[in-house]
Amino acid sequence: MCLLLGLGVLAFMYPLVQAESGGLSRLWWLFLVGAAVLARRVRAPRSGGCWPGGRRRCCDPRLFSTVRGYAIGAGVGTLYFIGFSGVWLVFALFYQRGLHYSPLESGLAVTPFAIGSAGAAVVSGRLVDRFGRLLTVCGLTGVIVGLGTAAVLLRFAPLDVAPWLAAPALFAGGIGGGFVVSPNITMTLRDVPVRMAGAAGGALQTGRQRLGAAVGTAALPGLFYLVLGRGDDFQVALFVALCAALGAMLTSLALAAYDWLRDRRRRAAHGKCPEEVANSPVHSRSL
Repeated sequence: MCLLLGLGVLAFMYPLVQAESGGLSRLWWLFLVGAAVLARRVRAPRSGGCWPGGRRRCCDPRLFSTVRGYAIGAGVGTLYFIGFSGVWLVFALFYQRGLHYSPLESGLAVTPFAIGSAGAAVVSGRLVDRFGRLLTVCGLTGVIVGLGTAAVLLRFAPLDVAPWLAAPALFAGGIGGGFVVSPNITMTLRDVPVRMAGAAGGALQTGRQRLGAAVGTAALPGLFYLVLGRGDDFQVALFVALCAALGAMLTSLALAAYDWLRDRRRRAAHGKCPEEVANSPVHSRSL
């Protein structure tokens, strides 16, 4: 049934890849086909996540329905990578085609984000047990503010100074990014039973870095070229593409904030202070 997953993703991606040549208007019906195929792919009987005939599914749907925090964590990661993965290809197109940077100069222009992300990732693993989902919320907020500021500067500032002005904003966004990926994985997998750990990790990796990254790298450059083909300049095309990426990240932030607020209500209902909750073992519901 992995073939169904591939066909569903292909149906979603093909109109996006063909956006520059009018694919969104000609091939919009493929989105409906993709939704139907993916719905068929995830549908499973109630008995243990097996297909008829006793064949085991590579992804047990009970992960999403009964393991606390898994579905939201997977959604947070997938939406984040939809926006995150395509951003760097759009930046490369802008710097190399719009500003005529060399590949090396283009890479150096976005290096501040990588530096900030690497520095924050060093400490994020030590903080996730203390702050939980709040760490992801703060990280996503930092990424959105940083990339949003960079988008505005690169859109409205003079091109000869815009990359220099955007560098500090990218660095700040990178710091936020360092508090997103690893803490989100920890929060998503912490309640998964040991016997389902392999399936949970594989499904999370597939959705986050395969589906999310594939859709992002297809959609954002397609949107960039679509705007550019209508006569707008490179600054407008970059701004529109970055706004689309920020839209996916904002949705990811909304899911993370919902999970954090729900956890706070659960703590209040059990009468535990944050320190007690952080130091007590968390048990998933029985499957």
